Amino acid sequence: MKVKQNSNLAPSRNRNFELLNMKKVDRITKLTISEFKLHPKSQLIDYYKLFFQGTFGPEHIISSKSSTREFLRNELEGSSIFEEKDYQNISYINEFYRVNLNVINIGMISFNDFLDAFLKSVEVKNELSHNEWLEQWENIEKQIFMMKIPIENIEQQSIELWKIIKSKQLVSHSNIYRTAYSPHYRLINAKQFRRIKS
Repeated sequence: MKVKQNSNLAPSRNRNFELLNMKKVDRITKLTISEFKLHPKSQLIDYYKLFFQGTFGPEHIISSKSSTREFLRNELEGSSIFEEKDYQNISYINEFYRVNLNVINIGMISFNDFLDAFLKSVEVKNELSHNEWLEQWENIEKQIFMMKIPIENIEQQSIELWKIIKSKQLVSHSNIYRTAYSPHYRLINAKQFRRIKS
């Protein structure tokens, strides 16, 4: 026996689903455009890193407090060129900022406060499994292709990137990105960012 569907409910569910998809596409478009304006030489792997960090934050980076402190100190002392922008909102699934290490050098935030905020940014509100993330990136990549962001040999870049992703390797910025922008930052969640910025 067939069960008659509620004709009023089904369209409502469909509209809600469409709205959620539209919001997701809007977030992808907004973040992609923002990154292109700020870092026009970004390669596909850099966009991947952007969305990955805007989802997982620094949870894959921190091993221990002592080593994290040492890495931060060494990077500060070994770097002389920094981006002009103090921070970048990279929120996607979760709310995170890339905060320029130079904010410590210019006295905007103390070393200890910066380190403390970074360490407290490990936990994420919305967790995704590896397979769920792969689905997310597949949709993100499709949107980037549709937007026709000027990335040379993007199809080949995609093939190489998927090999890295599926093997669960950590992803680094492209050589082009590092040479052009000299990135020195840490990922700090929105709550901690607001605390140290105020």
